Amino acid sequence: MKNGLACIIIVLFLGLAFTPTVRTSRLEVLSDPMLFRNYDGTTLYVGGSGPENYSRIQDAVDNASIGDTIFVYSRSSPYYENIIITKNDIKLVGEDNYDTIVDGNGIGHVIEINADNITLKGFTVRHSGPIEEFKFDAGVHITYMSDSVVITDNIIVNNQHGIFIDGCPNSTISKNIISNNIEGIIIYGDARYNIISENKIENNSNGIHEAFTRHSTIIGNNIANNSGVGIICSYTTFHITKENNFITNSCHAYFDGRFKYFSERNQWIRNYWDTWIGFGPKLIKGRVHIPWINFDWFPAYKPYIIPIYN
Repeated sequence: MKNGLACIIIVLFLGLAFTPTVRTSRLEVLSDPMLFRNYDGTTLYVGGSGPENYSRIQDAVDNASIGDTIFVYSRSSPYYENIIITKNDIKLVGEDNYDTIVDGNGIGHVIEINADNITLKGFTVRHSGPIEEFKFDAGVHITYMSDSVVITDNIIVNNQHGIFIDGCPNSTISKNIISNNIEGIIIYGDARYNIISENKIENNSNGIHEAFTRHSTIIGNNIANNSGVGIICSYTTFHITKENNFITNSCHAYFDGRFKYFSERNQWIRNYWDTWIGFGPKLIKGRVHIPWINFDWFPAYKPYIIPIYN
């Protein structure tokens, strides 16, 4: 009897001894603020009326949290700013891409993205810094520190480079009007699995310039009236150019590299070329140590209808 009573006392003692520790640990875990964060985010407003609105886009970006949307009204446009985004999972949305204007005032990048999972939509982005040696100022600069950026439904105009993807992977550039830049889109460095689709890329010096990239897909774009080259592929590998319109460029396409790169299957597939003679493959001139050619084996007979025009 005494032994049984002793066992009960010991069990109760152990329970009392350990119970506070367990509860304390649980409270410590639950007090971690990350567990209470609303990843759906809230919406911050710029340029509207009322006390809750910001007057500068950068101020809203600085005060945003993961998952937030920043909505920018056109009524206070143009916004003369150079915006830097360093927080992940932010959506920056303009009210109207013709009237919601971000102007870099001729200095540096207009919008620089140094974060993952960023969406930029609904703006006119204009007036980056001018052409200077070893400087690549852009309307939108996406750095190598970024991943999975979406640039859609914007007008990118009158910049040194319209959009500069600087080593960023897994990004999508779609449904933008990109015009009157020195280069419409430049993709450089270890930038992999980027998709350029359904854009209107016209009246630039060069439309698209890729260098040292891998696994890019350029599909369904209207590449027209560029005074230099529609698309340049320099040392690219596993590059797909598919179902684009090449119209009235001084030179539609050019590639260069080494035989190592050439052997790794860059493909030109069913593009429309206004200079194609109407039968046989379309020849694309380039250079891999010596003059060389690629082929679009089955060019399209008619221009594609690009959804951005509808």
